[in-house]
Amino acid sequence: MQDTVAVALITALSTLFAAGLTGAITLRLQRRQAAAERVRAREEARRAAYAGLLAASTETWFAIDAMWRLVPPQNVDDPMHPEAGEVLSALKRLDHALHVACLHGPSSIDTEAAELYFYADKEFGTIMQVLDGNIGDSRRAVHCAIPSLALIP
Repeated sequence: MQDTVAVALITALSTLFAAGLTGAITLRLQRRQAAAERVRAREEARRAAYAGLLAASTETWFAIDAMWRLVPPQNVDDPMHPEAGEVLSALKRLDHALHVACLHGPSSIDTEAAELYFYADKEFGTIMQVLDGNIGDSRRAVHCAIPSLALIP
């Protein structure tokens, strides 16, 4: 009878040990999987934020380039070109994309991304000064700003 009890005890303990070991391994694997999923989600969010920043930057610079091809208004009372509103909207989207990218990315991109926005904003201000300062001129804004470019069609 003692042999039967010993065998039953050994069987019960080995079953409990196996169940505990299986549980510990499963828990460890689930933690690794959850950590890998968090890393993957973080990288995906970062990639999407960077793609949004690049898309907003491209959109802004295309809008700014279009402004350089404008002719200044003929009169002071003339309404501003609708392209100016498009640039302002693009700058707002760039600003938003910049903040999203800075939230998701490492702090090392903050300065460069901010410089991208501020440089675009400064370029827009320069174009507006050229357009406002050359009212009545029939040349494009770029030719008003840099007369030597007037030779280039």
